[in-house]
Amino acid sequence: MKSDTINKAIIGIILLVVLFQLYAVLMPELETSGNALNASGVPMGSLFASGGVIFIIIMAALIVLVVKSFTTKK
Repeated sequence: MKSDTINKAIIGIILLVVLFQLYAVLMPELETSGNALNASGVPMGSLFASGGVIFIIIMAALIVLVVKSFTTKK
């Protein structure tokens, strides 16, 4: 029983680290692309700029995912 809980915790921590690493690698590239899209004059391109709504939604989803992963389920 305890080993199953420990295995789930280890897998959860590894997945969380991989998720943050993926976020750290991809976000600068996405922000650069969003800024270039915004500068090109595409309608609603400001949504994809570095301070745009899309990135705020991604950050909020990441926070919700982390909080949900650490809450206990009955």
